[in-house]
Amino acid sequence: MRTVFLIASNFVREQRWPILVLLLWVLVTCVLGLMADVRSDREDLLVIFQQLPIYGIAFAVFIGGAAIHNERKSRRILAVLSKGVRRGEYISGVLVGIVFALMLYGLCMGLTGTWVLGQGGFSIALLWFLMFSFLMACVLASAVAVFFSTFMTPLFATLATGLALGIPFVMMLQFGRDWAYLIPVYLLLESFVKATFSTPWQPDWRPFVVATVEIVAFWLLASWIFARRDIAVALD
Repeated sequence: MRTVFLIASNFVREQRWPILVLLLWVLVTCVLGLMADVRSDREDLLVIFQQLPIYGIAFAVFIGGAAIHNERKSRRILAVLSKGVRRGEYISGVLVGIVFALMLYGLCMGLTGTWVLGQGGFSIALLWFLMFSFLMACVLASAVAVFFSTFMTPLFATLATGLALGIPFVMMLQFGRDWAYLIPVYLLLESFVKATFSTPWQPDWRPFVVATVEIVAFWLLASWIFARRDIAVALD
């Protein structure tokens, strides 16, 4: 476990600038909260706040899709694996690093929302439930991206992840809501996007159960594929 956390901490350090840019979007919301009259502008502030998960999902997909490729290109991965680190531990470390960055982003979002939206009467309990939903959606998206990154280039891994996350939504529109459970990123974010100041807190735990199972499944598949890949081949 110590090895996984060391890999995760190194990954976060390498991605510190993208993480900083991500957190700047939360800072913008803080500034707007200082400048605006929360009581009269609360609906506008909520709309701005509801856009923040998009950046988190994009971060999870782009960083997850490029993680393995960047490590192979820099040859750092060879140095790590030469020290007796198993391939599964390496994949776990990458995922834990992405999750840590997303947890930091979600925490900042939650604290900002509690301060800004809480003044306007938004339910604090609902807000933190939405933060948990957002985090689960991001972890699932990153697990899918890392899975594709084990055998695709960053561009194709990102495109494949986008299709994998988007197809269930399209099928839901065409054939019914149950299709969204194929990869329930939309279902996890739906309550966030549709939340209002009068929305009651009625959590639906089914997407969380499906997401948890799929996160583990994609992690196992990524570890299995990565263990059989030749990573000594030089990348351009």
